[in-house]
Amino acid sequence: MWVAGVGALLCLVGCYLLYAVVPFYYYYFDLKNHMRRAISVAAVESDEEIRRSLMAVVRRHGISCGDRDLQVSRQGDTIELGLSYTEGVKVAMFGREATLWTLAFDASAKGRYR
Repeated sequence: MWVAGVGALLCLVGCYLLYAVVPFYYYYFDLKNHMRRAISVAAVESDEEIRRSLMAVVRRHGISCGDRDLQVSRQGDTIELGLSYTEGVKVAMFGREATLWTLAFDASAKGRYR
């Protein structure tokens, strides 16, 4: 009987962790896709315009970073975009919030534009 209770508890904990972690990876891959799309328009947009459009994605996803944390660099006809950030997996119980662990993400894209 107690084995079923422990199994149910572990299943609940596992489901909560999936619920908490999966959005972070979705936001990460969505940001990388936006970075790849920004490379395709880099010939007609300035670095500030690219930074502004990508920061709108960052804010929409709730990623905490400063405006200048997003790196935009050009060399010849190549552009490189990068953003390193961390997300904390948190649990709230009894009116308190605790961070279980933090996940480090490094979203980047590099490519040529014409």
